Amino acid sequence: MIYLDSSFLIELVEDPGPWGAAADGALAELPDEVFAVTPLVLMECLVGPLKQNDFDLEDAYRQAIAGLQMIPLDQPVFERAARLRAAANVKTPEAIHWAAAKLGGCTALWTADGRLAKAAAGFAVDKFAGLRGEQTRVGGSLTPQPEQDPE
Repeated sequence: MIYLDSSFLIELVEDPGPWGAAADGALAELPDEVFAVTPLVLMECLVGPLKQNDFDLEDAYRQAIAGLQMIPLDQPVFERAARLRAAANVKTPEAIHWAAAKLGGCTALWTADGRLAKAAAGFAVDKFAGLRGEQTRVGGSLTPQPEQDPE
């Protein structure tokens, strides 16, 4: 089972360009794999659509998440998250994702958060790392990175 954090799901659902294609491709490479989320992923993904009153995007998230395994958030997850946050200096949501994935029996955590991937190296994988050097995010889309002058 592989845990998908909010940043991964946001790229999957919202990005029509290379980041969305990378997320879709990563899932397609493992057609028999079970993918999991927590209620925290649902909450984080719904904030944008709710702020914008974008009911279609809200429905897209609900449909995407409906097909995934839901890992409950209970006291042991929060206790492990506190330990991870203290040890790795990650933010609370990232620590909760990491703890839930570990305690939920996941073999990996897929993310678009390079800091989380670095903190949880060997477990968390930034599935978009290869795109970072070539492109930057602008709004909800990507634009090519300007060429650097060699001088």
